[in-house]
Amino acid sequence: MLLNAYGSTHPGQVRDHNEDAMLLDKRNGAYVVADGMGGANAGEVASRMVVEEVARQARTLSVNLREQSEDPVRGRRWALHYLPQVIEQANRMIYDEARANRGRRGMGTTVVMLMPVGDEAYICHVGDSRVYLLRDGELFQVTEDHSLVTRMLRDGQITPEEAHNHPRKNLITRCVGIQPEVEVDSLYLDLQPGDRFVLCSDGLSDMLSHDQIEQLALRYSGQQLVDAAVQAANDAGGLDNITVVVVEVEQQKQDHPARMGKLQRVEFLQDIFLFAKLSDQECVRVNRILYEQVHTARSQIIRKGGSGDEFYIVVDGQVGIYDGQVHLTNIGPGGHFGEFSLLEDQPRSADVWAESDTRLLIIRRSDYLHLVAAEPTIGIKVYQAFLKHLADRVRDLSGRVSR
Repeated sequence: MLLNAYGSTHPGQVRDHNEDAMLLDKRNGAYVVADGMGGANAGEVASRMVVEEVARQARTLSVNLREQSEDPVRGRRWALHYLPQVIEQANRMIYDEARANRGRRGMGTTVVMLMPVGDEAYICHVGDSRVYLLRDGELFQVTEDHSLVTRMLRDGQITPEEAHNHPRKNLITRCVGIQPEVEVDSLYLDLQPGDRFVLCSDGLSDMLSHDQIEQLALRYSGQQLVDAAVQAANDAGGLDNITVVVVEVEQQKQDHPARMGKLQRVEFLQDIFLFAKLSDQECVRVNRILYEQVHTARSQIIRKGGSGDEFYIVVDGQVGIYDGQVHLTNIGPGGHFGEFSLLEDQPRSADVWAESDTRLLIIRRSDYLHLVAAEPTIGIKVYQAFLKHLADRVRDLSGRVSR
């Protein structure tokens, strides 16, 4: 897909220097916003170092991403494993520099990195700089801040309104360069024509509400959006450095069926009982382990008695469930089957056939177990949903027996 990128950084109305940094590497498809912190202008050193490290490796990353993308499953796993290592390497460099130079002790930086390749986009982030996505007229915050306030909000200790004005909203829980190692969140999204990404430091997101940023992204595009966002943040007080990068996917004529729009994967997940209690950002992280599979009409998807470790969600088309020659039921878009395969390997209890050309989303048990090990909060919510589902089935079975 064709991309256009624009960006600007501004010191704001209060600070006398700018500790933000950005990268617009259009040739290699690498886009970064970093917000530095530390005394004696050391913050600008930290943000510059992480940007320079991404720029140094961008060409190699771009080539490898395109080579690996020939196999979608392998390519995604490669990207989600190796892209964070660039940030981890920058973290070590900043940490070592701070230890070697007394005037730079305690310096660090946030970072968000966007790398589109083909019809996919990969995001790595640490701290409270953000990535937003405008799709189909709605703005979606893709990343989740690594901050004390976000943790309090997620735990239900404060409301969204209290979070926006909380006195400790700038206290981050994760930062590049402060410790010898850092945990980097990595995400994956499908790209669609017309997508508009906004990468920004908290100099924008602290000054403007979600709705205000959405209105700007709907009204403007390209460099006009960048300039309008920076100006709006300054007009609101400009209390911090402001950096905005906009990456847009050009509208193109589609020669193939449209992919899932309006972040439909997230909406699909939230309609499935296992994932109904997950936040939007948690569903985006589950999206990392979702894979698409297409079956033509009358092709077999599952064979009764065979082993399987995959949970299926029907995107479009229809599948039929059979016990030998006996037709049990059909499952259409939004339906699902095989959920217990996420818990253990057991023989399939029925044959499943595609009744028409069908597209499925698939989660493999090994990927799921790895996700919940890394994301305990997601694991707890999913297992609670499993227990409720089992209880409902037992209650239903008991009612039938009693009748």
